[in-house]
Amino acid sequence: MQLDVVIEQRFYCCEQNKFWTDNAFPYAFWTRYLDVFTRVNIVARVCKVSSPKPDWKRVDGQNVSFVTLPTYIGPWGFIKILPKLVRTLRNRRAVERNIIYRVPGILSTLYNLFAVTSDKSYGAEVVGDPADVFAVGASNSLFRPFFKWLFVKMLRAQCQGAVSLSYVTEFSLQQRYPPNLGAFNTHYSSIQLEQDDFIQRLGYSISQQIRIVCIGNLTQPYKGCDFMLQALAQLKQRQIDCHVTWVGGGYLLADMQQLATKLGVEAHIDFVGNLSSRQLIREQLDQADMFVLTSRQEGLPRVLIESMARSLVCIATNVGGVKELISEDLIIERDNKDQLVGAIERVSQLSEQQLLDIATVNYNKALEYQEASLSKRRQAMYQHLKEAL
Repeated sequence: MQLDVVIEQRFYCCEQNKFWTDNAFPYAFWTRYLDVFTRVNIVARVCKVSSPKPDWKRVDGQNVSFVTLPTYIGPWGFIKILPKLVRTLRNRRAVERNIIYRVPGILSTLYNLFAVTSDKSYGAEVVGDPADVFAVGASNSLFRPFFKWLFVKMLRAQCQGAVSLSYVTEFSLQQRYPPNLGAFNTHYSSIQLEQDDFIQRLGYSISQQIRIVCIGNLTQPYKGCDFMLQALAQLKQRQIDCHVTWVGGGYLLADMQQLATKLGVEAHIDFVGNLSSRQLIREQLDQADMFVLTSRQEGLPRVLIESMARSLVCIATNVGGVKELISEDLIIERDNKDQLVGAIERVSQLSEQQLLDIATVNYNKALEYQEASLSKRRQAMYQHLKEAL
């Protein structure tokens, strides 16, 4: 049985009709569905390009293909392509397949309206919270309050309608978006940790210049790079010597570089862009004294788990399932510069043993997200959906 997976991610197709991603969901991600289904069809927006960039990764491959939707950016772009989008979705009605919606997102709602009959069963993988996506500061849209109301309402309905359901969190998203009482539901992360991703430190000390690493694509303001820069300026004013390495690129990079200059902290931050391998990311984590997540919205942040797997002390904003991962005293509220500055200063003053204790707890928690544990829950969800057809 083949599977349609409807996802909000935007992909790219080159002139050789090969499909690419610039940051997430390469071919290896989709092979997990092939443990149960014979073919995976990725239903997503695709942008035409002449050729891929050097750091892009191939998405399609054996038994993994695309149902290509027209690409758009923003509400007005969406309205322009809507007729073509609807025509494409209607063509899926006659295809015998299972369906999984990776939600939240508008595409899954449209797919459900135009690509399936009312009695068609579907599964859902809940990977984020629209209440965070459209929170103050995370979205600059004039229609933010309306979008928040609309997408929260849609996600609740999608969770109630799914026969098989997974959440990226263990309990956080389930409380806000409960499953139907008759549905199969479980939880698992999309993270794929390899043995090389884990390292347990035997000692822990912080250098005189505090080395902070942040990881986040600069394609949306919700990663909070501006928040980190403002906190960095405040740390400089308090004569706390910090240096930030920001891993991740995107069209906001130039804006963030300008903001760093405006705040007078350009010498205290390195923007290293997207890194081409996991090994390079691991090297950045291993050189750091602490990892800081400044996001304004997340599901269960994979970069946080990856940092914990390297036995790093982590500070993170109170979004998504963060409270399921790290100690409450290292969780700060979104855009609260005083809390972030205070947390960084407090961690820098901990003893080596206190740092090691936190790092060890983080490492042990990350072990819970090894592939062997997650794959069992994924396959159970996929199998239930397949049998519910």
